[in-house]
Amino acid sequence: MSDILNEKHVKLDLPAATANIRRKAVPSRVFHYEHGEEPGTKQALCNRFGLCEGLDTSEKYFQLRREIRIKHFLGQEFMRVFPGGIVWKGLPTSTTAPPPAVGPIQTWQDFETYPWPRINAVDFSAVEWYETNLPDNIAMTAMTYLFQQVSNLIGFEPLCMMLYENRDLVKAVAQKVGEFFVTYTNTLCQFSRFGAITVGDDMGHKTGTLISPNDLREVFIPWQKRLITTAQSYGRLGLFHTCGQVDAIMDDLIDVVGIDAKHSTQDVIEPMAVTKRRWGDRVALLGGVDVDFITRATPQQVRTYTRYILETCTPGGGFALGVGNWVADSIPLDNYLAMLTEARTFA
Repeated sequence: MSDILNEKHVKLDLPAATANIRRKAVPSRVFHYEHGEEPGTKQALCNRFGLCEGLDTSEKYFQLRREIRIKHFLGQEFMRVFPGGIVWKGLPTSTTAPPPAVGPIQTWQDFETYPWPRINAVDFSAVEWYETNLPDNIAMTAMTYLFQQVSNLIGFEPLCMMLYENRDLVKAVAQKVGEFFVTYTNTLCQFSRFGAITVGDDMGHKTGTLISPNDLREVFIPWQKRLITTAQSYGRLGLFHTCGQVDAIMDDLIDVVGIDAKHSTQDVIEPMAVTKRRWGDRVALLGGVDVDFITRATPQQVRTYTRYILETCTPGGGFALGVGNWVADSIPLDNYLAMLTEARTFA
């Protein structure tokens, strides 16, 4: 398997990858997109394939150079960047830590005194480095949040109550969050090597949306639309990541928000092959390989499963293969490599 991956090193093609996501062209090969890879997986890839050989680990931009090599090896045209300095007081700084049950904003006084993030405090130094050092055919992407960040700042249960008891406060928090991320998106789009903004808003659970679809339409979707429209006004892609069953607002995401592509799938909700059949003529779809399956299966089972996804989802374009969520450290590396191998030998 390792020999196949080395021998069939993918030649990156950003224009073709972008055209595929925009459903403007049928690709000649399988494109690969990931929401992100966890640190253990990245290190395991470097160890097994010598991806860090020749890099100076003490050099200031070692981690950024390492990230480029990982993306080249995996065959991904889009790489996620994480600008620093965005502080949401009262919320965890770690992406793996759960938000508090009751967030820092419960009253109008909390809202008025909250130290909202400022764009001039954001550290874009890594983005600036990538702007001049990224190889051809790799573009930067970054995440923005709206519903998810408002929910974190208020707390999910308090948010549900506040939508009925103090709806104007929810709208005010959404406006503050939305305005910051619109400015953030505008700033990122000034960089020529920036290729896509992603709105990351987990709005569903196994059987439906977390709050009323009408509440999402009134309070949150207008700001999600502004974020996507802002990126698209610069010629960048507008991607959307949401976990859960969101059928009730799929028409809104496609026709109102205007997303170019949707990411995140779980077989327990709906397998990618079914999603492709239902929505693939209206929006591009990213991912498809269920995290639970790829974690528990054998490499051969992963290859068989991946081939079925490719056979059903690649015709007509508008699809890029990847796992349904993060490439978690819990996924056996051989299983992840089996997915890649099947994609590179697929014809």
